[in-house]
Amino acid sequence: MSFEEMVVALVGSLGAFALVGYLASKTFGLIKAWINRNNSSIEEEQFNRLAKAFMEHKKKTENRLKNLETIATDESSEQYSSSEGNKQIEAPKENIEIEDREITKEQSGSKDDNNLQNMLRE
Repeated sequence: MSFEEMVVALVGSLGAFALVGYLASKTFGLIKAWINRNNSSIEEEQFNRLAKAFMEHKKKTENRLKNLETIATDESSEQYSSSEGNKQIEAPKENIEIEDREITKEQSGSKDDNNLQNMLRE
């Protein structure tokens, strides 16, 4: 056996041992994770902190929604009362602008953008 053949055989055998070792370590890791799958519980303190933070976030969000609803109802009642006082129905100016934009958007060929803009304006 010549020197070059011996080097090739050593490099090949070292590569094979490295590959087998890597695969064995991954296999043992998977087996260990499978055995410990039931022991992955969250600590009670951490769970309580997360639950408390979630409840605070939920309360704040509900308060914000209530405030927004009251603002929206106040604005709609003001608009309703002012329109009753005038007893005249006026066409909103935004509709005219939207129609103008619809014509220009249809000419450019982007109807999806137009629908999105209408939804956002309403």
